[in-house]
Amino acid sequence: MINLFNKKNQNQLRIIKRLKNIERLQTPNGWQKIVSIAVGGLTEIGFSKTTNHLLIISNTGRSLINCSNGERLARDYEENGDWYNPLALTCQGIGTIAGELIDITGLCGGGLPIINQYGESLELVAINWPLEDIYFCPSGKSVFIENLQTSCQHIFSDYIQSYGFSWNGVFIVIATSSDVTIWQRLSPKL
Repeated sequence: MINLFNKKNQNQLRIIKRLKNIERLQTPNGWQKIVSIAVGGLTEIGFSKTTNHLLIISNTGRSLINCSNGERLARDYEENGDWYNPLALTCQGIGTIAGELIDITGLCGGGLPIINQYGESLELVAINWPLEDIYFCPSGKSVFIENLQTSCQHIFSDYIQSYGFSWNGVFIVIATSSDVTIWQRLSPKL
């Protein structure tokens, strides 16, 4: 009889060893870090599909961030209202995106794209759960497949609430319950 626990343990150890060999960077190659913003009580985030703006929802209202420079464009302090539906994973925008219904991700689920149009991907690993790690992988690469992890980079480790690419694939966001970090792609391929 095969000892399944031992086989599972061997596979886990092989993956852990592979992950330890991946380069750790604060910013993926070809990207620049735009901003890290402290946000107490963050519950959800969502990208506009028409602009380079990120909507941040917390237990004290909403903020609108320009992802290109990290500038806060709008803020309201209303905690609840018809503008917010966490179960439908939607929220009305504010400021310059006031008319846009934003798909959100956070406490109630949802998600952002984890692959962009350039084939780059974000892979989440939770070897030390609840602490989670995010790996950035160029097109055709993966931290989980032997010989394909070259050029992948470990970029973040924390208790992650949400993460992903913007709808246009030019921004990465990673959110915890207390902060948001945004990166921008340096030279998008045409």
